[in-house]
Amino acid sequence: MYRKIGVFFAAILCVTLLSAGASAAGTAKSVSLDKKSVTVTAGKSVTLKAGVKGFDKYTLRWSSSDSAVASVKNGRVTAKKEGKAVITVTVKGTKYRASCRVTVPAAKKAEKENDNTITLEGREYVLTFEDDFEGDSLDPSKWSRCPEWKRQDTNCYWSDSKSYLDGKGNLIIETDYDKETDRVLSGAVRTKGIFEQAYGYFEIRCTVNTVPGYWTAFWLMGDGVGENPDGGRSGTEIDIMESALYRKGEVQNTLHWGGYGAKHKSAGKTVKADIFDGKYHTFSLLWTDKEYVFFTDGKETWRTSASEALGTCCVPLYIKVTAETGSWTGAPDPKDLPDVMKVDYVR
Repeated sequence: MYRKIGVFFAAILCVTLLSAGASAAGTAKSVSLDKKSVTVTAGKSVTLKAGVKGFDKYTLRWSSSDSAVASVKNGRVTAKKEGKAVITVTVKGTKYRASCRVTVPAAKKAEKENDNTITLEGREYVLTFEDDFEGDSLDPSKWSRCPEWKRQDTNCYWSDSKSYLDGKGNLIIETDYDKETDRVLSGAVRTKGIFEQAYGYFEIRCTVNTVPGYWTAFWLMGDGVGENPDGGRSGTEIDIMESALYRKGEVQNTLHWGGYGAKHKSAGKTVKADIFDGKYHTFSLLWTDKEYVFFTDGKETWRTSASEALGTCCVPLYIKVTAETGSWTGAPDPKDLPDVMKVDYVR
């Protein structure tokens, strides 16, 4: 009896070793997912990417431990309701699999009866763009990072590494000092080529810088901001919020047109605002064919027909959320950095 068991075990061991040797000689087989865990708001989706090695031909099979919470089809996970689920991908006909934990948080209490519309100045506006920055990575269907350009006339550069999600529902725009290069590095994102719109209501809820020497900004931009005979009609840089005036305790709204050379023109207004407290504030713009109306925490700060620019811009512009320095604000003390701008949402 013992002798037969011993022979059988030896046979299994031999097969196992031969199989391991075959794998070692070729490419090791495996399957993995680009995310081990994600948080997705109910009604929204995220796509998981599978990495497969060691198979010439294969079929992937996706499954959810609870489809009522989160369903999956070809890697696209759709959150259904509050709860937790495990998404698993398997190489069909094999034991190779990988999993991702999905959390669907409780829905935020709606501030309005219909959160997709808002009425301003007697007109109803319908939601066309929204990002609440849930999850752990920037949504490429809504945003791209700005080119890593040198900014203004100081040693400040936009850096891809300084814009990211914190996993707690915030976009982080960080500003930091890099000792090795003697540079101030800051984050910057935009919707260029993804979402661009003429007219409407634009709003951000965020914190601003808590130290002087640099500023955060929520603004609209377009390729037509040049030396045009029709002033700013074919393109205006609209700075909905700039927080450069830390020492004065003021928020700034500005229009720029005519390019950035000798024919550059601008108009703007600054008002006192208690925004440099590390707390969330809202900054918004109502842009119509007749005027621009700027708001801070729901209070109007500037209303202008943009007559100096021959009227309001009439072409689509894209959104930018950034931080940077310039000589007109001085430079931040490296000891005060890093500092961050937290963005709760953009709509």
